[in-house]
Amino acid sequence: MSSFRNASRLCIAAAMLVSATALGAPTVAGERVYFATTAEPRLPSCDSASVQSAVAGHIASADTLYYGGRTITAIDRIAEVAYKADGISPVARRYCAGVATLTDGSRHSLHYALVEYGSFTGLTWGVDACLDDLDRWRVHDGICRTVRP
Repeated sequence: MSSFRNASRLCIAAAMLVSATALGAPTVAGERVYFATTAEPRLPSCDSASVQSAVAGHIASADTLYYGGRTITAIDRIAEVAYKADGISPVARRYCAGVATLTDGSRHSLHYALVEYGSFTGLTWGVDACLDDLDRWRVHDGICRTVRP
């Protein structure tokens, strides 16, 4: 029981420290709230192997009914569509497009966005991807509008 009490005290102390740090954050316009752990560029390029793997994994992790069990086997004609950083949002975003070949041999337009601090833990970049014409439930507005600039 005492280990539980000590753990809860530690959690409360950590929460108070985080709150105090957040309250002391800069509030002047133009100052960064988020702290990049790497130098520019803050996001990898659209055609890097790690990005292609993350995009394929994102599509593969979707419900099997969503894409009919199909996954990405190859991505080609990759191009950066836009890069936004230090605008209204201090979080950098890189928008990319390409053509994906699926396991059934069909080819579809692929749109994806890389988001700084968008990973599960918020420590690294994350990806959100959409296959054009296969957004059955309009998660990305049917034409992948939510992952376009």
